[in-house]
Amino acid sequence: MHRFKQGNKELGIVPLEPLVIQKLEFGNSGDGPVAIQQVYENLKLFGITAFTIYDSEANFSDENCYWRFKSYGNLVRMEADYKMSGQLLLFPINGHGKSNNTLYECEAVYNTRCEKYTKRNQKHIRMTDFVLKLKPKRIVFGFENLIDGNEQFSNEVLKTINENSEQVYADVAPAINEAIAKIEKEIVNQVFSRVPEDELFLS
Repeated sequence: MHRFKQGNKELGIVPLEPLVIQKLEFGNSGDGPVAIQQVYENLKLFGITAFTIYDSEANFSDENCYWRFKSYGNLVRMEADYKMSGQLLLFPINGHGKSNNTLYECEAVYNTRCEKYTKRNQKHIRMTDFVLKLKPKRIVFGFENLIDGNEQFSNEVLKTINENSEQVYADVAPAINEAIAKIEKEIVNQVFSRVPEDELFLS
C-alpha cells in the first residue's frame, strides 16, 4: 500500500493517505456490554500505508491460489463524524459529533484467496476472498458529546470506555476489519486487473 500513498492515476487509484470511507454503519443488538448502533461519516483512516509485511506465504497456481501474510504498523488513526445510540458498558448512549480513535502497535493478519482469468489474451489474478484481522496492543477512543448535551458526563463515560478499551474494541473490530478489507480488496483487484500476472512480480 505504501507505493500508492499518493494514489496512482495510471492505475485509477485514489490517494490512500488518508484512506477515505464515506460511510461506515454497523450495530450490535445483543445482550453483551456493547449493544449500540454506530454510524461514521467522512471517515479518514490514517496509517495503513505505513504497514510493513514481515511474514508471507503465497501460492498463485491455477489450482490453489492464495496469499496469507502478516504486517505491522505503529498506529492506525480514524477521524470521523459519528452518531451512536444504545448501551455501551453500563451507560445509555445517544451521542453525535467528532470522533478520533487511535490503534497503537497494530498487527494485521490477512487471509486471501484468488482465481485466474483471461483478459485480452493475458492471464490476470483476482482476489475472491479477502479477510483482515487488525490486532492492536492498545486503543484510545475519542468521542465528543457521547451523552448529548452533557459534557461532564460524556467525559466520564469516555474515561470508562478507555479503561475497558479492549472489551469495547472486540465488539466493534469485526465491522472495522470488514470495511477496511473490502476497500483494500477493491484496490488490489484494480491493480491486478490492469497488470497481467506475468508482470506483477517483476523486480
